[in-house]
Amino acid sequence: MKRVVLGLWMVAGCVLFWASLVEAAESRTLTGEYVWNRDGTRGALEAVFTPAGEGSWEVVFYANFNDRRVTYEGTARGSLSEGSLQGEVKSQSRRQTYRFSGTFDEGSFEGTHSEVRRGSDRPLGTLTLGR
Repeated sequence: MKRVVLGLWMVAGCVLFWASLVEAAESRTLTGEYVWNRDGTRGALEAVFTPAGEGSWEVVFYANFNDRRVTYEGTARGSLSEGSLQGEVKSQSRRQTYRFSGTFDEGSFEGTHSEVRRGSDRPLGTLTLGR
């Protein structure tokens, strides 16, 4: 009987362990807001982060800008809970490249975004993300 109970506990432990690995590998969706410094334009922002290795993420940003839905895809590096996060995304047309960087504190991200032009960053505004 002890072997059966011990065996069941081992199986349950393995199931919980594998479930935690699968959960850690799932995409995370965060919502927030962007602000353009130029004119104070604000808009809703959604970011989907998919694990791509230790501390690396594939990221897709969705936003509404000038009454149309825009999508930016790229990569990010860092933490989605505490500490720094930075990345680079491109517009769907691949004509525009943007960089973002900031810090997560207690699950909320505050950062800046800029457009890459001729190899240098042109600051555009701020962005926030949370759960």
